[in-house]
Amino acid sequence: MTPPSFSLALRPWMTVIDTAGRTQRCSLAEALEDAGRLHLAAPDPLLWGATARLLTAVAYAAGCAPADDDAYFDNVTGGIDLSAAASWVREHAADLDLFAPDRPLFQDATLHEVAGLPEATVPVLYLDLTAAIGRPLLSDHRHLYTSVPVDAGRAAELLLVQQTWAVGGRISAKTAVYGPGCNFGRPTACSGGVMWQPTGPIAQLLAWRLMPVSGGPGRGHWTYTPRGEGTADFLPEGELDALTWMTRRMLLLPDTDGRVARAMFAQGWRVTKQPDVPISVRDGSRDVVGTEKGKQLSAEGLASEDDVAPLLELWSTAPPGSWAHAARTAIAATGRAPDVVAIGLATDNRKVLHQRRIHIPGSALAHPGGADAAAAVMSFRRRAARAAPSRRDDPATGTVLPPAFGSSALLNEEFMDLSGPQIDHLLLQQACAAPSGDPVRDGVRAAALAAATRSGTGEDDDDLFTTVSSPPVLPSPGTEDSAGAETEGADSPGHVLAVQMGRWLASARMRPVIADLEHWASQPRPDNPAIALVTRPLAPEHHQAAILTAALMAVHHRTNRRAPLYGKAELPRLMRAFGSGRQFGPAHPATRGALQLMVRTTTVNALRPHLVRQIRYASSRQMAPRWNSLFDDLAGWDSSVRERWVQLFFTAPTRRPAPRTGASSPTVNDHDKDPITA
Repeated sequence: MTPPSFSLALRPWMTVIDTAGRTQRCSLAEALEDAGRLHLAAPDPLLWGATARLLTAVAYAAGCAPADDDAYFDNVTGGIDLSAAASWVREHAADLDLFAPDRPLFQDATLHEVAGLPEATVPVLYLDLTAAIGRPLLSDHRHLYTSVPVDAGRAAELLLVQQTWAVGGRISAKTAVYGPGCNFGRPTACSGGVMWQPTGPIAQLLAWRLMPVSGGPGRGHWTYTPRGEGTADFLPEGELDALTWMTRRMLLLPDTDGRVARAMFAQGWRVTKQPDVPISVRDGSRDVVGTEKGKQLSAEGLASEDDVAPLLELWSTAPPGSWAHAARTAIAATGRAPDVVAIGLATDNRKVLHQRRIHIPGSALAHPGGADAAAAVMSFRRRAARAAPSRRDDPATGTVLPPAFGSSALLNEEFMDLSGPQIDHLLLQQACAAPSGDPVRDGVRAAALAAATRSGTGEDDDDLFTTVSSPPVLPSPGTEDSAGAETEGADSPGHVLAVQMGRWLASARMRPVIADLEHWASQPRPDNPAIALVTRPLAPEHHQAAILTAALMAVHHRTNRRAPLYGKAELPRLMRAFGSGRQFGPAHPATRGALQLMVRTTTVNALRPHLVRQIRYASSRQMAPRWNSLFDDLAGWDSSVRERWVQLFFTAPTRRPAPRTGASSPTVNDHDKDPITA
C-alpha cells in the first residue's frame, strides 16, 4: 500500500484571499507564483504569523534576500522577484512533504522506530494551542474534549503553529521513548511575546520582510536531525537555520486516508540562552518585538487589539540588526511604509492567556512625530500607573486609566503633530471622566492624572505614590521654622482655640479639664464639663469642630508629653509620613486604609474614633498636625474637604527651586506654616 503524501509545495493548504475578495486555499508554489494578488488570510493570528515565517524561510532559501540596504530599498519600491522562490519550492517538493518516510517536514523520522511503544503517542488535539487556553497545554483533555482526526492541511497548520509558538513547561513525554530531557519543553522565541510582520500582498510582505542579513541567511534544516546527545544547548548556524529551528521533536502519524489522529511530541532542539544579545537582533528572532533593554516584550502588556501605543514606542527604538530597524530605515529612505500586524501570545506556565492581533497603519509608522507622540502617551500611562496603589493592594483604585488609553489618538496625525505638554494636556482631558461618587476613587484618579501631566520621564519626576523615605521635620515651639510665622488667620476660631489649648496644656490648674477632654475623645457624653469651657466663646456652628479638635489636642499631649504640640502640615499630608520600614503613606496599607475610611465617612461624629487613632500615632512619632486647619476642615466637613484630603495624602508637595540669589531658600511648606509658636 502506497503511504500517504502531502507536500506543502504542491497541495492546497494555505488560506489566502485575492484582490477580488475571494477566499481560497492554495499551495506554497501557487502562493509564490501569484504573490502580487494573494494575501494571507488565516483567521488564527498564530497561524498567520507562522505562515508568514515559513514564506520568509522559503524565500531566504531560494536566494531572494537582498544583498545590502540599496537592494532592500529597491525591493520595497520596485517590487521583489519571487520566481526563484516558486521554482525552489517545486524543486524541493519532497523536502516539504509532511509524510515523507525519511525526511518529513519539521519532524523526526527516527520516531517511527518507537511509535508502537506504550504511551508513545498523544491525540492530535494536544497539538492545538487553543486547547490550552486557561489550562496547561498537554494536560489530559480527554474528559473535556474528544480528539477528532484532522486532514493533512489542518495537521500542517498545527505543526507550523507549534514550531513557531510552542509554550514552555512540562510535556507528557516518556524518557523511555524519547530519551532524557524530553519532557520539559522550552518556549520558542515568540511564545509569550509579540511578533510583527508587514502586511499586504505576499509579494509586498516578502519585499519588506526579507531584510539583508550580515553573512547571508545560511542553510536551513527542513527535517529534524540530531544535533548532540542528551540535553545540550545549541545556537542556530544562521538566519535560515533559526527560522526553521524545531523547538519540538514531533512526528505526525497519518492513517491510510491521510488523516491524522495521533502524533508524537517531545522537547526538540534547545537553543542556548544569549542574555547579552537583544532578542530582536538574534538569528530567527529579528521580527520579535523587544524592549529597550533587549528583552522580549510580554504580550500581557498589550491591553487590547487596539493598543498600538507600546508598539509604536518600541518601533522607534528597535536596535540595528532587527527587522523593525531595517524597515524604519527603508521608510526614511523611500518615503513608503507598510501596514504592520503585531501578533502576541500571552502565556503563563503552559497556559495560553490570550492572543492579540494588532494592526498598525503605515501612516503612523512613517509620521515624523509618531515616535515622540507614542513615547509621550506611554510616559503618561506609566506615571498614572505609578500614581495609584497597586491593583493587588486596592482593587477599587488600582487603575486610573482605561485599557489601551491614548492608542486611538496615535492614529490621528494632528495629535502626533502636538508638542509634549500639549499631548499631556489633551490626554488629561481624555482621561477625565464623570465622578463616580466615591471620594477615594475620584481623589486618587484626579491626583494620579495630575501627577501624570507633569513634564519629564517617570525616573526624573518626584516619587509621588510609592514611599516616604523619612518622616518630615515638623516645627517645635521656639524653633526657627516657627519664629517668622505669618499672622494671617490669627483671629480665626481655629487659631484662637489652638492657642487657648496650648495655654491649658501648659497649666497645672487645667489638668482636670484636659483629662475630661481626653475622656470625651473615647466616650463623647453630652454632660462632659469640658464642653462648656471649650465652646463658650464660639458660634454654635463651630461647637462640634471645637470640642473634637480640643479633645484631639488633649489626646496628643497625654499620649506623649515630649512630642511637639504644633505642626505645619495638615493631617492628611502628615499621614504621608506614617508607616514603617520602606512603606510610608500611600504605600503603607494600614495608613492608606485609615485615610480611605475617613474620607468615606460623611459625619464628624463617625470620624472621631479614626482621628483619635491617627493623632495618637502622630504623637508617638513626635509629630503634630496643624490644628487650626483641622478645625476648619471639621467645621466644614463635606465632599470638597474629603476630596482635598485625598489629594493631600496621595500627592507629594510641590518642591520649589532654590532662589538664584544668596537669600535663604524657603522650605517646602513655608506657605503652610502654622502661625502658632507656643
